[in-house]
Amino acid sequence: MIDNIALMNVEDINEKCKVFFTFIGIKLFFLFNFLKTHFEINYNWLYETNETFHRTIDTLDNGLYSFKKISVPYYIEPPYSYFKICYKGDIYREEYLNSDSLLYNTKTKDILGTIVNIYKDFFNIVKPLIKHNELDYLVLIHYKNINNDLIISRVIEEDDNKDTDYNDVSNLEITRNFFLSIDYTHPEMKDNVPITIDSKYLISGNELFSPCFILKCLNYQSKPYIFDTNYKLTILDSNIKNVVLNSNQYIRLSNKTYDIVDLQSKQSSKKKD
Repeated sequence: MIDNIALMNVEDINEKCKVFFTFIGIKLFFLFNFLKTHFEINYNWLYETNETFHRTIDTLDNGLYSFKKISVPYYIEPPYSYFKICYKGDIYREEYLNSDSLLYNTKTKDILGTIVNIYKDFFNIVKPLIKHNELDYLVLIHYKNINNDLIISRVIEEDDNKDTDYNDVSNLEITRNFFLSIDYTHPEMKDNVPITIDSKYLISGNELFSPCFILKCLNYQSKPYIFDTNYKLTILDSNIKNVVLNSNQYIRLSNKTYDIVDLQSKQSSKKKD
């Protein structure tokens, strides 16, 4: 009987220990989240309001980028402003111009319309230097200053007669994230490759998920992949609906919707509210 009492005491102690450590674990979890949220709020406030802190963090980011660029086998997104043209010759390639010195000291995006509306001029200068391209051209403009951090994305084909409404990027608005998950699949691949879109791309008028855009995304991640025009892109959107894109399509964002656009016809084939 004494043994039974002792066993009951041990089990009771074990149960109390479980309850105690579970309670401590929950408290530590909430404390960690509170401290994390408090740190993020104060960090973001400092970054947005204190120019010295902002410049210091950006300088550290530039240094970290330079180190990571030579230490990893895939592309790393530059932390500074740039004009960039992406295309596929024998392999994926990029031609870009660092525009940080031009844009960083601007205080508002009002100047952005004047700057980025020359993207076709930049494209026309660089295009003759590109001897071979198998896909669409992807033109990216990263605009980063003290107050803003945006990436404008435009698709250009060889004979591009795109309507002027979408050439104008002077009136930019942030959109919500329409995409809960994005997966790249290919019939010769066993596993899917998840595609992650930075919030910097969520801007009205931006053109995403063209073949060259997808190839860029694949080159900016570490998983192995096979790329040709036989791929499919499966998107779970914010209305919990699956959308499948092929290599002849891309998505164009607007303020509250997105359109699926055919690469060749430039006609909207589907619109999502």
